[in-house]
Amino acid sequence: MFYPQLNLIDKSVQVAVQLRQQGKFMEQIIQQLKKLGLGDYEALIYTTLLSSSPASATFIAKKCNLSRSSVYTTLNSLIAKGLVGTTYKNDVKQFIAQDHSTFEQLLKKEKGNLDEKFKILELLRDSFQFFSKSNLNIPQVIFFEGQEGLKKIYLSMMRQAQSEATLYLLRDEFVWQPEWKFIFEQDWHERVKRLKIEKNIKTKLLINNSKIENAHVKFYKSKKDLKYGFLPSKNSVRQFAIYIIGDIVSILSIEKNNLVGIKITNQHFADNFKNLFETLWQKSKK
Repeated sequence: MFYPQLNLIDKSVQVAVQLRQQGKFMEQIIQQLKKLGLGDYEALIYTTLLSSSPASATFIAKKCNLSRSSVYTTLNSLIAKGLVGTTYKNDVKQFIAQDHSTFEQLLKKEKGNLDEKFKILELLRDSFQFFSKSNLNIPQVIFFEGQEGLKKIYLSMMRQAQSEATLYLLRDEFVWQPEWKFIFEQDWHERVKRLKIEKNIKTKLLINNSKIENAHVKFYKSKKDLKYGFLPSKNSVRQFAIYIIGDIVSILSIEKNNLVGIKITNQHFADNFKNLFETLWQKSKK
């Protein structure tokens, strides 16, 4: 027996599945376009035009569920970038997505602009150093909060370090806690490793003589440019770290839910902290 209603249901289901798949495909394109530098509205409207060009602003507004003013603002931005063109149909302005080659040309232009900016930045290097290290010898003090802030402290120190510098580091066991596991993950590890190799930075590390640190002796011994020592028990530190390199001293408090840091750029500060470090180094167990 034939039931036409069931046939209609089957077709409806097929259409629904196709629409769902198309929606996922369009969303993937939008996300990729955003990674290429387009804003949220730009990626949404450009993707809509890829499947519906030419289209009027009214159609786009309905399709994207945006106001006409937002659509026109975004279209003007895409036109300025050369990604959208215009035409007319029945005296109504229509918008057309340009092809892949146009997007490629835009990225090449942006790359050229970025290369030029890097050249200008390099020319300004000496000027920056002049202003950052004036003869006034006034300490530069920067405060950081949170894990992201502490990351910035470390990376800025590495970038500002001179070639052949030594990093003096005194810390507790915080790096072995789960919330700091990113330190040993590939992305962070490669960034730090690259900076250290480029400038041939060596490290002198003072750590607590604890079970946790002793369990990682093999790890420390595997590091070519690392010397380490265990602090005397009476000099152990807790939820605390000091980094010294060149004329920079960074002091970190690693309290849970209260991560704060201070970065001080001043040769006098750095020299005195190095002396304190070396005193503890002489007392440390190697």
